[in-house]
Amino acid sequence: MINLWNKVLRNTKVKDGMTVLSSGTEGFKLSTYTTSVTVANGATTGKEASIGMPANFLPMAVSVTVTTASTNAVNLNDIGDDADTDSYVDGASVALNTTGYKGIVGCNGVRGMGPGSTTSTGATTTADEVEIVISGDPGATGATVRLVFIGIEADS
Repeated sequence: MINLWNKVLRNTKVKDGMTVLSSGTEGFKLSTYTTSVTVANGATTGKEASIGMPANFLPMAVSVTVTTASTNAVNLNDIGDDADTDSYVDGASVALNTTGYKGIVGCNGVRGMGPGSTTSTGATTTADEVEIVISGDPGATGATVRLVFIGIEADS
């Protein structure tokens, strides 16, 4: 029986989040949010083309993949929103001069839940664009990163 249960768990996938409800209809949903952000040649910041980060979403971690590498040696330092460009991730150092998967970073900013976070601001109640800050000019190609956030979204 244990082997059967382990097999079921290994082959179980949660799609579109997992919802935990209270005694009523309100609850929390474990969910992901994926976006791509480009920093243009000559710039040090970039943001989503349109509002994407959902309201009432508290990110715990973000996976970073470089899809367009910078021609200059620069690092991704901060991830946030319009009001605070390091509200999700503050002080990372992710190299952007090669393409590929770069790893998972804990969301340690004031709107994050990862290691070092104070979570003093909490989840934003209004959807917003994700912004990134890099350490310098990315060069002729610019730099594009795909970000996949995992976090908790309130259903209420």
